[in-house]
Amino acid sequence: MSGDQPDQESNLELKAVILFGILSILITACSEQSSQFAKTDEEPQRVAVIGPAIAEIMDELDLLDRIAGLGEFGPWPEPISGLPVVGGYDSPNVEQVLLLDIDTVFNIQSQAAMAAHDRLRSLGIRVVELDTSTFESVFHTIETLGNIFNRDAAATQLVTSIRDELAEIERQAQGLERRRVLFVVGGSPTYLAGPGSHIDRLIRLTGGENVAHDALSPYQQLSLETVLERQPEVIIDASDNRPAATRGRQTGSWGRWSFLPAVRNERVYWVHPSRLVIPGIRLPEMARLMGKFIHPEVFGEPSPAEYHEYEYRS
Repeated sequence: MSGDQPDQESNLELKAVILFGILSILITACSEQSSQFAKTDEEPQRVAVIGPAIAEIMDELDLLDRIAGLGEFGPWPEPISGLPVVGGYDSPNVEQVLLLDIDTVFNIQSQAAMAAHDRLRSLGIRVVELDTSTFESVFHTIETLGNIFNRDAAATQLVTSIRDELAEIERQAQGLERRRVLFVVGGSPTYLAGPGSHIDRLIRLTGGENVAHDALSPYQQLSLETVLERQPEVIIDASDNRPAATRGRQTGSWGRWSFLPAVRNERVYWVHPSRLVIPGIRLPEMARLMGKFIHPEVFGEPSPAEYHEYEYRS
């Protein structure tokens, strides 16, 4: 990785992605979603979407035309990428929501956003708090959106398709050697993916063992000494979202520890966080890519494009 410090805007964006993952894991929105929006409520016509994973689901359900405002941090499906911004996860802009004549805001549940959510509700705007931080919460969110927009059949079909794809990928990894994997989600300070994160599940599903399996939270700092002691066989570094960041299969800054199996065997991968860090309907695609990093002899080598920022289809 380059020794230069990230510029302030990129650093804030990456921290927002990590914060989103941490907040989503800690919330209990998944069990509350059904009660937030009754089936008898009028179907939303103009919505603001704060989380990109929610926009991806709405794309699959053919609902992009309902979106009139976006959150501060993407990436977003190309057809809506130029829409007005309505604030971040923890700070929805009430005035902008009103200006855009939004009737429903989709966001994650956040203590910091409570005041804005309460104000929006007091002004007659629906706020639906969703969770896409884990496998099951992604499925629940798909079903909830299908219910809200009367797309129940399409939502059920989408959930079934994703589950089937993941099951097939897991079947391919059965019986493989469990390789020790280090997954870095943030730098300065360094954060690793731990238990409870969708990344941990992806690692286990594709034949890996997370070296941060005993971390106390889904995304946590782990001492360098502990990392080195655990001798990762595969290192996946998704900590840098800058356009000029290191990408591909190369030791990079990890090369200073030549005794690590991952370095010695050139199994260090630098990937844009949009490929693996933001869960959603692309979970099967993420699982296949994770499999390429951990067991390329089964899943194949990653293509050059798979290291770089995800590009949504039009």
